[in-house]
Amino acid sequence: MNGPLRIIFSVTLLLMWTVFGLSLANDAWTTSNWLMLGLAFLGCSVIFINFAYVFSYGYAISMLIIHVAILALQPSLAAALIAGLGAAYGARLWRFTHVRYRNPAYGWIKARGDKADATLPVALRLYLWVAVSWLMTFTAMSAWRVSESGVLTPWVAGGALVMLTGLLLETVADQQKQAGKARNPESFVTNGLYRRVRHPNYVGEMIFQLGLMLDCIGSARTWLEYAACLIGPGYIVILMYYAGVEADEKQQHRYGADPAYGEYRQRSGAFFPGRG
Repeated sequence: MNGPLRIIFSVTLLLMWTVFGLSLANDAWTTSNWLMLGLAFLGCSVIFINFAYVFSYGYAISMLIIHVAILALQPSLAAALIAGLGAAYGARLWRFTHVRYRNPAYGWIKARGDKADATLPVALRLYLWVAVSWLMTFTAMSAWRVSESGVLTPWVAGGALVMLTGLLLETVADQQKQAGKARNPESFVTNGLYRRVRHPNYVGEMIFQLGLMLDCIGSARTWLEYAACLIGPGYIVILMYYAGVEADEKQQHRYGADPAYGEYRQRSGAFFPGRG
């Protein structure tokens, strides 16, 4: 995490803690919110196994157990849609991460994470555990708000449809990329969804988060609830944008001398079908 994203992440943390403090002062921070935070800390505790796991397994486990808890506490059709999709998202991410770490084509990613883990200061590890746990809690706030209201509004139904679209897009994109890397670990992937878009996996993630934001519009009642529900998904949308930009830079550095990659860049867009 560097450049503008480091500043954006720090601002996001400040916003989350400000909303938490104001919610606490106004008796708007509920027992369910404390439970969500505790479960996020539990899920993100994988950082003490390996630093890099907090951004993959930690995210997956947190999303899974928090959304299952939300649905169990206040079941309804609306909660089943949103919390169910959130739990499905977490389960999918866990499986994807597990398969990826076992794939020799991604061995360099694990090696890089192991190297970073060996040199990470304890203070920074604790800071990341706290910071990412808060982010996971706020990312699940829309599902909590929907479960609190229990009402399936058109906004919530539309948000669920957008979430499902993003989840399916991300699932297919990840599977296609893993299959492509399994066939040729040293090449870039250009088949399927990647034919005209270089990062459809990130697009799927952004669409999923936008669905959560729509759920917020359909269920929040106060400005504090709007803020709580929008901060987490909003940050992840920004994160995915910068992840795509960084991936483009890395691919250009790795494959830039290959004419086939140059041709691929000419006929594809980073996030949308197009050129450049």
